[in-house]
Amino acid sequence: MKGKNRDAWVKAAIALGALLVGLAFGHWSAGPDQEAAKPIVAASSASGDESSLTTKALPPLSERATTENSGKQKSPRPDALARILRERNSIDRLRDITSFVDRLSQQDFAAAMLAAKQLPSGADRDLAMRLLAVRWAEVDPDDALAFAAEHRGFDQVTGEVFQQLATRDLQGALARAEGITDPALHYQAMRGALSVMALDDPAGALKVASSVPKIAHTESLTQTLYRQWSETDPAAAAATAAQDTSDDGWRSPLSQVLRTWASQDPEAALGFAMAMSDSQSQTRSVSDIVRRWSGQDASAAAAWINSIPPGGVRDAAASALASTVASSDVATAVGWAQSIGDANARTTALERVSRRVLWQNPKEGVASLQRAGVPRSILQSLPPPQPGR
Repeated sequence: MKGKNRDAWVKAAIALGALLVGLAFGHWSAGPDQEAAKPIVAASSASGDESSLTTKALPPLSERATTENSGKQKSPRPDALARILRERNSIDRLRDITSFVDRLSQQDFAAAMLAAKQLPSGADRDLAMRLLAVRWAEVDPDDALAFAAEHRGFDQVTGEVFQQLATRDLQGALARAEGITDPALHYQAMRGALSVMALDDPAGALKVASSVPKIAHTESLTQTLYRQWSETDPAAAAATAAQDTSDDGWRSPLSQVLRTWASQDPEAALGFAMAMSDSQSQTRSVSDIVRRWSGQDASAAAAWINSIPPGGVRDAAASALASTVASSDVATAVGWAQSIGDANARTTALERVSRRVLWQNPKEGVASLQRAGVPRSILQSLPPPQPGR
């Protein structure tokens, strides 16, 4: 790339890296490549430029010559990524990963992706694979799609390609995604396209997503889109999610939105929850928010709990706080559990705290719980701790 286009790519890569460094991308951590995926066939795009997608054969890796990129720098060896990921300085690693991806020749993306998959799992490897997929989707989307169709464990490449296709032609990308018959690739293609649609029409994207079958061990597309929406307009997302009964409990759309909202502005999220008319939903929502908030700032969460009147909501919040801090402060956790007004809820909270402490510290947990004031009857009712864990 040259000039402004290359600068834009590098800036986007750096921004993505800054966002992702330190986070593990579970969807890139699938096992080694397995048997070839089923062939996929895509509908004609609206623009007519790409009439179909087939599983075209990729040339053998040994025949993929290293070529000049932009007429100045040679494409780096695909296996050079291993050396880059061993660099100690995180800033140097990010810079060199970005440079590696930017300089890679069109013919070497498949080899680089396969080489990256063989490296030890971790946030840096996942970042490199994500950047490879984004860049490959930009320079040769058909080749990237063919690669994903031929190799298990790289389905997310399809999502990156369709995200970029949708930025240029949303309806064409959606039509093409609908034509993919492999379930995993269809899911990823729709995920990529709908993430773009949701930027301007989240409600419309959710409506389309509701008809996309869920894939085992993955979240539904509606969950993904609700989370995306709640990052930009959590109040609107929550209002819509509150009317969505497609799932219940902690998996419900509203719970998904409120957990995301709690990471950004827990007091605003609690304000929404406290205004809910259904007491059961209100209690569950407050518990979800406080659990997330207390993991970030237990003191602030405690101050909020102390500001609300006694009752079911306050008890649920206290239980959530106690459960969250149990692993770091047994005495505080037990104190909050004992502050619960309802006797049954108080016992349940003390049992939950005790189980967490015993799981973390089976050798000394009983003694620490007794010192904190947990009744002997509760400790005797729990399964014995497992020595040596």
